[in-house]
Amino acid sequence: MKRTGLMILMAMLSLTLGAQQTLTLEQCRKLAMEHNQKIKMAGKQVEAADAAKRAAFTQYFPNFSMNGAYTHTNKEYQLLKNDLFLPVVPYTAIDQSTGGLSSAVFTDPAVAASTFVINPATGSVVTDASGNPVFKQYTYVPASETKFGIENLYVINGGFTQPIFLGGKIRETNRMAEYAKQIARHNLTLTQNELIYSADEAYWRIVSLTAKVKVAQEYKAMLERLVSDLDGIRYEGIITSNDLMKAKVKLSEAELLLLKASNGLELSKMVLCQMTGVEYSSTLTLSDSLNYIDPALLSYIIDESTIADRPELKILETNVGVAKSGVSLMLSRYLPNIVMNAGYTYVNPNPYNGFAEEFGNDWSVGVVCNIPLFHFGDKKHTLAAARYEQQAAELKVEETRELLVLQLQQAVYQYTESVKKSECAQMALSQAKQNLDISNDNFEEGMIKTTDVLEAQVMWQKASSELIDATTEQQMAVSNLKKVTGKY
Repeated sequence: MKRTGLMILMAMLSLTLGAQQTLTLEQCRKLAMEHNQKIKMAGKQVEAADAAKRAAFTQYFPNFSMNGAYTHTNKEYQLLKNDLFLPVVPYTAIDQSTGGLSSAVFTDPAVAASTFVINPATGSVVTDASGNPVFKQYTYVPASETKFGIENLYVINGGFTQPIFLGGKIRETNRMAEYAKQIARHNLTLTQNELIYSADEAYWRIVSLTAKVKVAQEYKAMLERLVSDLDGIRYEGIITSNDLMKAKVKLSEAELLLLKASNGLELSKMVLCQMTGVEYSSTLTLSDSLNYIDPALLSYIIDESTIADRPELKILETNVGVAKSGVSLMLSRYLPNIVMNAGYTYVNPNPYNGFAEEFGNDWSVGVVCNIPLFHFGDKKHTLAAARYEQQAAELKVEETRELLVLQLQQAVYQYTESVKKSECAQMALSQAKQNLDISNDNFEEGMIKTTDVLEAQVMWQKASSELIDATTEQQMAVSNLKKVTGKY
């Protein structure tokens, strides 16, 4: 029974130890990248821009289409308004080369007699009131017989349109689509840099609070030993009850300080878990610790030329390219547009066979050229607007470049200040430790008061906490330098 209980206890301990998870800074960055929704959205925007780029490229190719139409008409078509009397001309009276009346009509009496009505008394051609000759024979064409109707009309057409020259519109559209793709990629890089900095901040906050919890625990243990010692010598009359109460008050403050640090540590762990998608556990630990950073790091991180790789600047420079393409698009409006089209058409009734109720077909090919002439200065004003937009985009790039240089210099100052602050904090902690050791020795020998020991302990706790803050600040200054120089 005892052995079974021991095995269960060991299994539970094994599970507890197995549940403990240790993360490195790089792991936290990677997990944050995989879990963050903004990164996923920015990635989808890159994919969307890439798809739009491929769509723009298809404008170089012909556009195939097919159309079908059905029309039902109500009224018939009537070709003639009034009845007609058309002259009938014999074959001999027609000039075979021109298709009109031949000269024989006027020179050959036999041909004239077979064509016109001849006055037997005079032998001349009879004319009407208007002076026109009267033909010998006429055919009657009633207007009612020239009606025809198409109740059901079917048209099926298929073909393609191929741009030949559009003034450069397709080329500039493709360039703008490529610029949009580049902007989406730079925006993804910018989002990644901001997320990495946030992950670094959350990571080093936990490291800092872990160190502060240890300092608070040491401070509390130090005060507990002092209270125990004071409680033992109070009965000997060496100290007063007031000295013991002062030490107990400091112990209560130390317990509160430890509680705040512990709570802050757990909340910071929750923030990091939410950021990385890791399941929260109080046993979560980080592999890094706060260490002194070599100031020589500055020499290979800092280079003003690196701001050229900043995604913010890249986005604005790409916007200049977009503006230039906008100017080219406005210029293309002055140029002609040439398009070739070809198609094949099926029609029912068949117009190629007397409008019989059957499908007739034919193909067609052609070229359309549109030349813009005048629209009251519309193209001139839109071109001027596009040029102003390009100038504004170029000025924005220059302004941002200057601001980024200032931001870089500010980051350098923050880093150098954090290095100096860490050095001072390190020196202050060393002095506080020496002061605490001397105070403890003097207190044991009865040379100083209890308040002097308490003051020395407070100075040590404060110096330890300030060193943690200074080294954390230096770590974040390094992360900030990497962010503003694109070294992530």
